[in-house]
Amino acid sequence: MKSGTYSIGYGEWWTYHGAYHDEWRHDQKVKEAVKANLADLVSDEQITVADGHRVINVPLPELKEFRISFDWHHYSSVGQADVGSDGEERGTTRQAGGAKAGGSEPGLDVEDTAVTLEEAADIVFERLVLPDLDPLKRSRGDGNEMQPAAWDKVGLKSRWVRRATLREAMKRRAKDGDRLEIIPWDVRYWRYDPLPAEEGGAVVVAMMDTSGSMGTFEKYLAKSFFFWTVEFLRRNYPHVEIVFLAHDVRAREVDEETFFHRGSSGGTVSSSVYRLALDILAQRFPEELFNRYAFHFTDGGNLTSDNALALEVALELSSRTNLFGYGEIHDTDRNPSPLFQSLAEQGSIGTMLLRRKEDVFVALEYYFGKDRTAHAHSDQA
Repeated sequence: MKSGTYSIGYGEWWTYHGAYHDEWRHDQKVKEAVKANLADLVSDEQITVADGHRVINVPLPELKEFRISFDWHHYSSVGQADVGSDGEERGTTRQAGGAKAGGSEPGLDVEDTAVTLEEAADIVFERLVLPDLDPLKRSRGDGNEMQPAAWDKVGLKSRWVRRATLREAMKRRAKDGDRLEIIPWDVRYWRYDPLPAEEGGAVVVAMMDTSGSMGTFEKYLAKSFFFWTVEFLRRNYPHVEIVFLAHDVRAREVDEETFFHRGSSGGTVSSSVYRLALDILAQRFPEELFNRYAFHFTDGGNLTSDNALALEVALELSSRTNLFGYGEIHDTDRNPSPLFQSLAEQGSIGTMLLRRKEDVFVALEYYFGKDRTAHAHSDQA
């Protein structure tokens, strides 16, 4: 080895690069496991606290290293599993009715890996956005946030604008004919101004049916959707306003704690919550300053005599928002409610049926997916 040079050996190379590759593989496996178990991640019993952070246990297949091994059984195979002509892997049998019986071969090693709720949220939210967001309706400021506004000749070193500084030096060189060098007179710095406190932004109105017909399953799905919606908004859009409305035969604005923990009682009059949403938007969130969104989740058991009025007010709410989503939750295969069918026929309201736990994430993708069509309606079963 020549003096002054250093040659890295394979062992050292693997220490640096192999370990990094293993970490990357593990991260990819965790992402795949989270995506495959999205429906289960909303279960309250799956969310625990560790070291002050909410964590979720995700089943993760054991990572195996590639290696060459001798074929002691002399199988005529090239790396494939031993599969019969029926396409079934040997070592397993099928019982009557097509169910798989336990085999004699060892199974796949699976262990739980702890993922923080924040890490899971990053994976869930990477493809979600607020649809039809008008960038001219800017996020609300509090008067303390700063934004770069212009360049100045004095300022902190951390605010040095390199490109503007070089441009000033080149302009001076072209004028004076001197060699290119930067002098203190050329240096430019960012000047930051506070965001106006009166600016608008976006608001999401969360409306949930809390009537007596909302059973355990219906409440679970409705609260799960709004739980992940709130997490998504606060992570990606920290200045978005969230209004929580609960209703039975009457509607009322509640705080977040009450919204997620209030019990169920009373009948269902959906027009009451749509009217309250319209009143709140008109009084506190003017259309010229705010992107406005509204979502209503219910079991569809609306009072029959209220259906016509609910449809009328829902259409008005849809016309005054970027997106109005109506989710109806059924734990059986019964048909959608008359109100659902009327709303779905309009085409301007995003309607969706939820029948399974995993439909919560289908709904998130449907309403907030980057490739969704604005104001489309769905009839998913």
